[in-house]
Amino acid sequence: MNRSAPYGSADSYREFRHPLAALVLAVVTAGALDAFAFLRYGAFVANQSGNAIFLGMGPAGGHPTWPVSAASIVAFATAAGLVNLLRRRTRPTAAPLADIAVTEAAMVVWTVLNLALAYGRHGTAARVLLAAAGAIAMGSLTTVATRTAGIATPITYQSDTTTKTGERAARWLFGPAAGRSRARRGTLLGLLALVSYSAGGAIGTLAQHRPRWVPLWGTIALAALILLLRRHPRPPSRPG
Repeated sequence: MNRSAPYGSADSYREFRHPLAALVLAVVTAGALDAFAFLRYGAFVANQSGNAIFLGMGPAGGHPTWPVSAASIVAFATAAGLVNLLRRRTRPTAAPLADIAVTEAAMVVWTVLNLALAYGRHGTAARVLLAAAGAIAMGSLTTVATRTAGIATPITYQSDTTTKTGERAARWLFGPAAGRSRARRGTLLGLLALVSYSAGGAIGTLAQHRPRWVPLWGTIALAALILLLRRHPRPPSRPG
């Protein structure tokens, strides 16, 4: 299997020199920031499945800060849609860099707002703005690498990863021999993503005790993705 072949617009094997390192870095960072946001703002910035539940729990009296979840959902969807459109309109070799640049810009804005609004201590309105800022960054991040070696590996949500991991594990153990190699690879990638997201959650939980600079550390971590991008040779210049 040629792992350098184009499996889609955002395959980590095509876009990064060290694709597994890029995947782990992105997923751990997303998990950490998601845990931080939930503990400080009362809503997720990456896990929109959880926010959708909060939208139902809130009006029923079970989650009074549901407007924060609503803001996160809208911001995440908007960012993911617009950045995906940007990727499609950018030449393939430059698309991942443009995506990371947008994510980094959104992370910087989030960092500034987290400081200015005292990481959500001053009420729901501040938390709405902070969750929206964080969700814009995570919505952009989720388009950076949606696949690894042709296998779906979402960065910011793991419900689908859990389902697919179970399906692939069953095919690996009990399926026809012809498809077991790919099923095994998919199972291991799924487990890697789940463990990485959980590890990120632990980091975010510890980091939220010093909440001022948490988005900044995420900004620095994601900046390392730029160093992992594949280098594409420049086309030869035409003689004058």
